[in-house]
Amino acid sequence: MVNHHQDSATAPLGPPGTSLSCSQLGQEGASMTTRAGAAAGVLIASLATSTAADGIGATMLILDGSGSMWGQIEDQTKIEIARESVGRMLADWPEDRDVGLMAYGHRSEGDCDDIETLMAPGPLDIRAAEAEMADVSPRGKTPIGASVRTAAEAVGPGGSVIVVTDGLENCGADLCELGVDLADDGAGLTAHVIGFDVADTDGQLACLAETTGGRFLPASDAASLSGALQEVSAPVPSEPLFVDEFERDNLGDDWTVDHPNPSGFILDDGALITMTVQPGYMGDAADQPNIFRWTEATFPEGDWDISADFTSRMGEVQSLGGRRAIVQVGRYRDVDNHISVYVFRQGNSNDDLWLRLRAVSGGTETRAEVEIAGDIRGYDLAQILRDFEEKGARLTISKRGRDYVGRLEMDGWTMQEGGPEVIETDPIQVLRTSGDPALFAGTLGSEQTVAEFDRIEITGVD
Repeated sequence: MVNHHQDSATAPLGPPGTSLSCSQLGQEGASMTTRAGAAAGVLIASLATSTAADGIGATMLILDGSGSMWGQIEDQTKIEIARESVGRMLADWPEDRDVGLMAYGHRSEGDCDDIETLMAPGPLDIRAAEAEMADVSPRGKTPIGASVRTAAEAVGPGGSVIVVTDGLENCGADLCELGVDLADDGAGLTAHVIGFDVADTDGQLACLAETTGGRFLPASDAASLSGALQEVSAPVPSEPLFVDEFERDNLGDDWTVDHPNPSGFILDDGALITMTVQPGYMGDAADQPNIFRWTEATFPEGDWDISADFTSRMGEVQSLGGRRAIVQVGRYRDVDNHISVYVFRQGNSNDDLWLRLRAVSGGTETRAEVEIAGDIRGYDLAQILRDFEEKGARLTISKRGRDYVGRLEMDGWTMQEGGPEVIETDPIQVLRTSGDPALFAGTLGSEQTVAEFDRIEITGVD
């Protein structure tokens, strides 16, 4: 968990600076590259079995101990990232959900039967789990199929499996056939598979997921693994409590526009279209025009998601920087009390693009952020900007207890070849938030930013 606290009066929107590790507090705008919940090369099998009392099933975490786990991602071994990531996941584990721990490939080389249950499913003992993971030393093979079968037998029928792996099956199992067997045996098991930095050339990983009714999600780094894990392991939202798809001619009484400039927005063809009328952003200044507050909608008392679907024209790539564009969704009361997640095009010489979650409570700021495009390998910023304009994306804030996470979900496209389609920030902890659901799109420069919001919704999460 990464928190960044400072007085909002001295903390303008950007630009972000040098990247820091997740344990460090950055200076103004410092990057906090997310690893929350990410597990490079981890195989996490979650088999949720129904219980008579509450229907909450057990989960088996299976740690990939194959030799490839000594590979490095951004100067850190995969096994180290795996231990950190699983530890972070367990730190937020629900008290009423049993969990176990398995590992494979960690005791001998070339042994496809090297699968060990380190902790049987039961109430979480996080210190014991961390101690067991610390003793896993990669050396062996990658028996994905046998591990999933073993985990299924240990936990029982009626749930799901989440597989995150940095390699392909190399012990002879046919994962497609395994998926068919699991689907046909009447246990109702669903397998989700996350492939980290691995080319699923023969489609085996995807087949295991799809034949059991699950999802296959590619991921390329710790941040994208975090998003993928959130997608397949997060609590299932209920039906939205409030939805607005803007299918009318004007906002009406359901919305309040702070300091409205009618020349800067319009409802047209099922979208709220807004463009910059004054440089700034939601939370920047008390008189910021065209902050759209959904005053008719309310947040539930417990956990919730607020999401907005949008397309946005953020400008073109230029030789020396570009447009400083921003698209936000959040909860807004005033400049001293709000929380928002936003895509922010920095417009500096590197022309970086960031996902940021920023909360201000009583004038004190907390933030977490991740660079999603820019001066890093594998990104075509020009294509990304076109995809934001033509295909669109979804911005979400998820509240779980006192933790808040910002998430960006692309609509059928990715920042780079092979994924990810979901990117999220580290969680930040806020004791309470207040205010209305809110939308904003703007810039910090002289060039206009045009955004179209097609839908906003609030969902309660059990």
